[in-house]
Amino acid sequence: MADIFPVVLGICLDAEAIWLSKSPANKDRPVLLSTGSYAIREGLNPLLDLLDANDAKASFFVPGITADRYPAAVKLLHDRGHELCSHTYNHLPVMGLTPAQERDELVRGIEAVERHSGVRPTSWRSASWEWSAHTLDYLVDEGVEVSCNFQDSLRPYRHLKNGAPTPVIELPVHWHLADAPYFLYGGDIQRRVRPVTEVETIWMDEFDATYDWPGTYFQLTLHVQLMAHPSRLKMLDRILKHMKSRSRVRIMTCCEVAKAVS
Repeated sequence: MADIFPVVLGICLDAEAIWLSKSPANKDRPVLLSTGSYAIREGLNPLLDLLDANDAKASFFVPGITADRYPAAVKLLHDRGHELCSHTYNHLPVMGLTPAQERDELVRGIEAVERHSGVRPTSWRSASWEWSAHTLDYLVDEGVEVSCNFQDSLRPYRHLKNGAPTPVIELPVHWHLADAPYFLYGGDIQRRVRPVTEVETIWMDEFDATYDWPGTYFQLTLHVQLMAHPSRLKMLDRILKHMKSRSRVRIMTCCEVAKAVS
């Protein structure tokens, strides 16, 4: 990776899963759920067209419940050449789950994506960017090779267990490089949606500064239901074009970056 600067677009296709996981009562809130179904009904195709226009392949993290609800969307992502990744089954945070429940969430999520694509995902993101004491073992058992959850580095690294290397590569993420802190609302009046100009400045400044640090990489964590709105797609287009103007940038999937980590 010394001669290139990998850029990963880690995109979550949560749809309604994010709201259903927050409260069982949300199943009876059709307007709230519609903010998630926007991802399927309106947002996914324009986002995929934008990625094609920029010759960019993304890593799509799909909860199992979304894959089961929208198998055509999973097939579309596969047919368009993007990496299919797992994002648990019900988008349930690991906190509060028993070990058996955590394993079930992880396994069922992987199997649902595989069932609708014919491809077993090897990249994985938790529903909360959190692990338990058992998560690493479960990932190894299920053949997961990439985690996108920790925030302790600007560089990819290999997870260790008892000092020994495991097959799991961490591609670190960061809250200020995710769209949710700026655009997720969902009726919570304590949150304020940020303007795209502000977010674009934050992401551009961080990209330019990180590009100059040896051995680093850059990942944006996006959500179809948040990013695939007209003004935000225009912002993403500008950002991608700016990134691709730098000679060492390579837009890569999670599994592609992981292969370059020793």
